[in-house]
Amino acid sequence: MSLVRFQPEEPGKYMPDKVYLPMDPKQREDLRFAMETQFRYKFYNTTEFPFLQSIGVRHIIQGFKAPDGLGFIGILHLYWSPDESDIVYDNPRKFAPIGTWNGEWLDRPEEGIELAIQIQKSNPYDENKLIQAAAEYYQKMANKHVKKLVDDHLEKEEEEIPKLLN
Repeated sequence: MSLVRFQPEEPGKYMPDKVYLPMDPKQREDLRFAMETQFRYKFYNTTEFPFLQSIGVRHIIQGFKAPDGLGFIGILHLYWSPDESDIVYDNPRKFAPIGTWNGEWLDRPEEGIELAIQIQKSNPYDENKLIQAAAEYYQKMANKHVKKLVDDHLEKEEEEIPKLLN
């Protein structure tokens, strides 16, 4: 499962071929290092982080744009690799993690879209159908809840109407 939900019909249609690297390579690499370090720090400290690969999330795609007109920094693609890693943890959790999240940078937004489409096509299930099924389920639950609220309100009104004695 990927976290990307965008599916263009034609990848090049939405973004023309441009060079998105107006900054010099050293500056770009420094910004990428800083962005990846900060992103990984926040990512590793989330509650769900240790469990993502076990629920099927094996790819994270995040784009970065530089401030002050420096342009597009790139797209960071983190992907899960179940191989043994030589990472030493300062505060290990209750279990010893196996595997690691590797990263790569993409230079153009089109590359990120193409990667997301490729990841989505490689899944053995259709994410759009899963999303649709979940949405239908939650809509059905919401409708039941509203119906119950209306029924409760109507019952309360019936109880409040005083019966006239003739």
